[in-house]
Amino acid sequence: MQIDKLKARLNEKDTTLLEQLLEDAEAEILDYCNRDVLLPRMLGLQRELAIVYHTRLGSEGEASRSEGGVSVSYSTDIPENIKRRLKSFRRLKAVRLANEDKE
Repeated sequence: MQIDKLKARLNEKDTTLLEQLLEDAEAEILDYCNRDVLLPRMLGLQRELAIVYHTRLGSEGEASRSEGGVSVSYSTDIPENIKRRLKSFRRLKAVRLANEDKE
């Protein structure tokens, strides 16, 4: 389901690449939110982050580039608009550690 929605937005045929981008986005979101499982309401954000990763393909490792008077800066972090929306899903690490034995 996620793959089909991502294919429609990116017009990308390489399913393996899209699966990898979704996995990378999921791992990044789970790490940022200190969670073990992606919640259903996070799926749209996962797709958005996968699209950002797709856009960044080919510019890995670059911080900035300047060609012919045009300067481009690259960010390797989660974009701020996605971070703002993820903040409501974040768990504090102290809470997670305190509740680890109870689960």
